[in-house]
Amino acid sequence: MKPIIGIVSKPSLVSDMWHYMDIVDDIRYVLVRNNALAVGILPSEKKIIFKSDEELDTYTLQEEEKRDLEEILSRLDGVILEGGLVSNQYEEEIAKICIQKDIPLLGICSGFNNLVRALGGSVHTDSSVFHNKFGSRIAHEVEIVKDSKLYDILKQTTINVNSIHTCIATENEIKGCRVVARCPVDNTVEAIELENKRFVMGIKWHPELMESMNAIFEEFIKACEKR
Repeated sequence: MKPIIGIVSKPSLVSDMWHYMDIVDDIRYVLVRNNALAVGILPSEKKIIFKSDEELDTYTLQEEEKRDLEEILSRLDGVILEGGLVSNQYEEEIAKICIQKDIPLLGICSGFNNLVRALGGSVHTDSSVFHNKFGSRIAHEVEIVKDSKLYDILKQTTINVNSIHTCIATENEIKGCRVVARCPVDNTVEAIELENKRFVMGIKWHPELMESMNAIFEEFIKACEKR
């Protein structure tokens, strides 16, 4: 059977009569291309409160809402926290549940931020704007720690990546996990891993936009199949 992987939706920034929840179709497509089933995860909250990543609201989910999320996640084989311009408390809560229940988890860009926060760390605004290279397929190098899952997947200590984000994290802001990749220009964190789990990884760049990064999704899906 194909693994069922949930992509966590985000509130749309499009102003209209209706409210929309968005899912990055590039992520859906890469999952389908790698023989997995993709489904959207919708929040269980009655009211969606969200802000930009650098000013995430302190709203706390109610216990009933947390239980509803647990019910949704229990039916999935893996979860992806996608990138985007806004975040919400339910994304952080989903990361916490996945870690607790050992559900394979991949956080991309803003998803990296929510994974960092779920583990007790923090991110901050990149005032240099160095990492916000929208439209650039390749923005800078990333150095990967050799003794890491990410290295085992990509078999390289140095890679070139895109960079489309406004928030960054320094090593002292990272808690409860291992830093496995850094940007050599400013030494900011580019990837984290949580050991002793099937698969928990956060990545600042967008691998779904790079064919050379397909191996990350392949390995993630293998972990989902084992669940």
